[in-house]
Amino acid sequence: MRIYIIINKSSIELDYRELSEKMWFKCYLNKKLEISHGGNTETLKENYRLTLKWDKWLNDKRWNVLNTDLDSEYIYVAPIRDKHILYFETDHLDILTVDKRALYTMVCELAKEVQGTISDDNEENWLTLEEFKEKHQEILNLTFEEANEISLKEVETMTPLDEPEENEVDYS
Repeated sequence: MRIYIIINKSSIELDYRELSEKMWFKCYLNKKLEISHGGNTETLKENYRLTLKWDKWLNDKRWNVLNTDLDSEYIYVAPIRDKHILYFETDHLDILTVDKRALYTMVCELAKEVQGTISDDNEENWLTLEEFKEKHQEILNLTFEEANEISLKEVETMTPLDEPEENEVDYS
């Protein structure tokens, strides 16, 4: 999945750990959120770059027995076009509900920070934060637990399709 946000205010004050906990949870089954990350609060604030992934099997043992690429979904955010746009990408074209909820939450939080408009259709249309929330309310209104349960069922039938590698992010 790919999502874009036009940056209208050039400061981000979010802490990457607090953002992660909004995306997934702070504590689940008496365990703190286990995430893998590339970058941190500093890279998010200064360079608008961050990569997050919930390490599902470390918090919910039911994920241990599943053999799929979908249980390891990275969510990337990076600036493009001279830091005028935030670019979000996942590893796969279609992602599990628990990760989709996390992605949409991340988009909402960062759109609020940069006062940006959002495109989730390859920049054909631009939505306000409120319009984006309304469009995706079914996913955003799920609790983490609900999204996780749905995903444990989805993973049995969903086929992972990799996101095409071409994009505008400069990884140098």
